[in-house]
Amino acid sequence: MNWNDKTQARFDELRQRELAGSLTAAEQTELAELTDWLTKTADAALETAVARLEQEQSILQERLQRRQDENEELARLLRQQEQLVAESRRWLADFEKRHRQISQAYTRLTGDALTPV
Repeated sequence: MNWNDKTQARFDELRQRELAGSLTAAEQTELAELTDWLTKTADAALETAVARLEQEQSILQERLQRRQDENEELARLLRQQEQLVAESRRWLADFEKRHRQISQAYTRLTGDALTPV
């Protein structure tokens, strides 16, 4: 069946006659066939739409999982970077302390300030 303006007009007419209570048996059969066709067509369209949405949801779920995996890896890298910065600060503090000790010992031994090279 091909739904067009003529079919729509006939469907509307039959629905009006049904509401008025003046349908013949043949018209009741015709209305039932039109209603059945509309229902089956709508069901098929819904099935197609649901299948498409399920496929899109699956793709989006995969993308989300990849992003979550990337975020976890980035968080791991950030923790490593923070650890490196903390270690560098400790190393620098130790370096400055040792440099001061050497400078103080040099000054104590020579009476002169240690000059950078």
